[in-house]
Amino acid sequence: MTSIIQFADIHFGVEDKDAMAALAAMVKLLKPDVTVICGDITQNGKKDEFYAARDWIRTLPGPKVITPGNHDTPMFGLLQRVFDPFGRYNRIIAPLTEPHYTDQYVSIMPLNTSRGWQAKTDWSLGVVDMAELSGVTRDLKAVSSSTVKMIAVHHPLIYPSSSPLQKETENGADALKHLSEENIDAVLSGHVHAPFMLERQPDETEIMSIGSGTLSVRRRDKPASFNHLSIDGETLSITEIFWNDGRYQNSEPWIKKISELKSQRSD
Repeated sequence: MTSIIQFADIHFGVEDKDAMAALAAMVKLLKPDVTVICGDITQNGKKDEFYAARDWIRTLPGPKVITPGNHDTPMFGLLQRVFDPFGRYNRIIAPLTEPHYTDQYVSIMPLNTSRGWQAKTDWSLGVVDMAELSGVTRDLKAVSSSTVKMIAVHHPLIYPSSSPLQKETENGADALKHLSEENIDAVLSGHVHAPFMLERQPDETEIMSIGSGTLSVRRRDKPASFNHLSIDGETLSITEIFWNDGRYQNSEPWIKKISELKSQRSD
C-alpha cells in the first residue's frame, strides 16, 4: 500500500498554529510514503515565511512532491513578481521536492499553474501551459500502465460547483480533456481552501479531481484540513482529515476501485 498526504494552502505567516502544532502526531500515525504540497506554502512570499516553511517541510518523512501557488511569489515586490517571481521558492523550497514520485501503485508529477504576473487584473488566476502539460503526461505514461497516475497543481483545472471560490483556470478545460484522453487518473489541487473529491465527466472527460483544504486561518467557512490517500492494488481511498475542537478527525473515506478507473478498464 502507498500512503499519501496531500497538503495545500498552508500560508506560512498566517498558518493555524494550533493545527500545525498537532500535525506531527498525525503525520507519524499516517506514515506517508510521499507528501504532496499543492502550493500557497507562504502568505506573502517573504523570505522568513519561506524559511519557516522549509524548516517544517524538512520534518516530514520521505520524499515530497511540491508545486508553488500564486501566494508563493513576492506579494509586495512588483519587479520581483515580473522578473523573478519564483526566485525565493526556487532557492528555498524547490531543493526539497522530487521531480516525480513513482512506486508500485502510484506515479505523481507536479505542474506549476501559478504566475507572478499576467496580462489581466487578477494575477491569482491559474494558467496551464499546454506544452508543459504534454511533457508531464509523456513522462507519466512512460511508467508502468498499472500505476495510478496523478498530477499535482495549485489551481483546480475546473472549479467544482461546491467551491466557495469560483474562478476560471486558463486552458483548464482543455488540460482536463487532454489528461483524460491520455488516461491520467487524477488531479491533486488546492487554492480554494475547501476540500473536494469528484469524478468529472464533462464532454466525455473522465478524471478524478481531488482538492485539499487549508491549514491556515484564511478559511472559507470550512475547518482547517488536509487529505490522506491510500492506494493498493485494489482500491484508492481518500479521507479528509479536519481540525475540530482542538483535535484532528477523519471524514468518511471516499473509495474507488482501481479496476473502475478509465486507465485500467478494458472497454
